[in-house]
Amino acid sequence: MMDQRLEPFLGTWILDPDQSQYEQGAAPLGGSLRIVAKDEEIGFFMKTVEADGETLEANFSAIADGVDRPMPQNPFADTMSLTLEPGQVLTSEAKRGGLTIMTARRALNESGTELTISQTVHLLDAGSFTNEAVYLRGLIH
Repeated sequence: MMDQRLEPFLGTWILDPDQSQYEQGAAPLGGSLRIVAKDEEIGFFMKTVEADGETLEANFSAIADGVDRPMPQNPFADTMSLTLEPGQVLTSEAKRGGLTIMTARRALNESGTELTISQTVHLLDAGSFTNEAVYLRGLIH
């Protein structure tokens, strides 16, 4: 059974490019994020319209228990964990060879109408970059 504290994260979120800040790459023209629960797992379904007009999609699911789990289908990371933190924060951490290569911190505002995702990518040869994307709750919940 899913932890009820995850409930406020569920639903459809719409990217607000004007409030988003990107250190790496150009800010997307738009996008959406759907977060759904199935038993213990949380599924993330992302769609982004890039600055050049190309549409990218990415999906993954995880259990929010902080445990590193294998990701055999992922070419970049071999494990990932998902942790529910105090203050309505849901953080995923992707690792390769035991080293953290990406962290995504999803923080809800107090009213649950805005989700800010700070994604930090750690590159061995170029340092770290953080992109901050602000999503507003969609009408479909």
